[in-house]
Amino acid sequence: MGNRPNIIFLMRDQQRFDAMGKVNPVVQTPNLDRLAGESVFFTNGYCTNPSCVPSRAAIMTGKYPSECQVPAFISKLPESETTFMTRLQRLGYYTAVVGKQHFAGSTISRGYDYEMIVDGHFAGYSREDLGAYADYLDSHNLTVKQMYERTLISGGVWKTDAEHHIDYFIGEKGKQWLEDRLTSGEDQPFFLCLSFPGPHHPYDLEGTRYAGMYRLEDMTLPKSTYDDLQQKGPQYRNMRMYSKIYINDYSEEQFRRTKRSYYANMTLIDEKIGEVLDILKKYGAYDNTVIIYTSDHGDFMGDYGLVEKLQCLQDSLMRVPLFVKPAVKDFPGVIVDDLVSNVDIAATCIDVAGGTVPDELSDYSYSQYWDNSRPEKKRRYLYMEAGAIRGILCDHIKTVHYVGRPYGEMYDLTNDSLERVNIWDDPEYANAKIRNYGLMMDSMYTATPGHDTPWNYGTPEI
Repeated sequence: MGNRPNIIFLMRDQQRFDAMGKVNPVVQTPNLDRLAGESVFFTNGYCTNPSCVPSRAAIMTGKYPSECQVPAFISKLPESETTFMTRLQRLGYYTAVVGKQHFAGSTISRGYDYEMIVDGHFAGYSREDLGAYADYLDSHNLTVKQMYERTLISGGVWKTDAEHHIDYFIGEKGKQWLEDRLTSGEDQPFFLCLSFPGPHHPYDLEGTRYAGMYRLEDMTLPKSTYDDLQQKGPQYRNMRMYSKIYINDYSEEQFRRTKRSYYANMTLIDEKIGEVLDILKKYGAYDNTVIIYTSDHGDFMGDYGLVEKLQCLQDSLMRVPLFVKPAVKDFPGVIVDDLVSNVDIAATCIDVAGGTVPDELSDYSYSQYWDNSRPEKKRRYLYMEAGAIRGILCDHIKTVHYVGRPYGEMYDLTNDSLERVNIWDDPEYANAKIRNYGLMMDSMYTATPGHDTPWNYGTPEI
């Protein structure tokens, strides 16, 4: 395989930062916990956008959603953009994907030599979205009705064997591809994106052996409540118009079972990831493989009386698990508190592949945390987007601007990690508010195509 490492990108959908054992001991993810202990583990990893399509487009291009022209869920990556997988191909890597992508239209080249894409979340999606999984269900004479009962919040109880679940299927296909590749005799380094649709809603593993590993009494209720939404923008409360995501519409038992199903999905995928790691070790490829793990965004899972996600910049959605195992034998693992963004994943992959990160991409490579020869480059602040909502996190102060609206949000995360007290109008934080506004304007204009003209060009000096 030469000197250049293989790269495996393990992707989840809608996993919160605290939905793994390393952060929350209730969650049973022994394989992920072990991998994280051998990695650079970021405690302040953030996504760029709280919904699938924009966040994934940012990951795959190394640009912010508005910069790569995918500002919203209904957007599709334009053909003019280049994915980092295409850049890896140019560097001599064989590239493959098994699982969810959900960031590009049908005509754009995603940059894979091999594709087995499944963009649905459960058996009820269209055949086009389910791909090979639809054929698998057909071969086992399984229908949606035979697999689900819809009794959970925004989800359904599983009725058949967990081995027919979409995440189980993708895990098995990923294992198969990896073992075939490692036994093929090919010396070309490879990149594999193994992307699971879970634990995204519908929360559909209740009733499985994985759910049976958890006790309902251990599924704690959130510290924040529906009443805390009064501190936030109106879109939080307007969601009722088209989605029943409010847990106060359901019983406490239903919520506990929903949370158990969410954690059960984590455990199922953890099992599959552990088997992937075992294959790498079996064929002596583990030490020569960079493994990146993250999720595209989080899930409220009860916070503020909500489940699922919204177009908002709350930490339940924006803070995600993010860690990287380098291709370093017996790497001891480190915990890093620096601010990092998933828009940096592209630069990291290009960097470890021996390439030069293009000027138009984010160039905050994670390799600096295990390679002392790399120049140190740390983020002073984080920029986040959700359509016309823009946010800045700097020195533990988060500001959320509703562009063109007379209101906003501001939180001191040092004293208010749950974001329950909106200090937008607090005069004590006026200077921080002005500072963050300037950082937001700089970021907005930088992330706008054709940003060669500075945002303050022509502004008179004061």
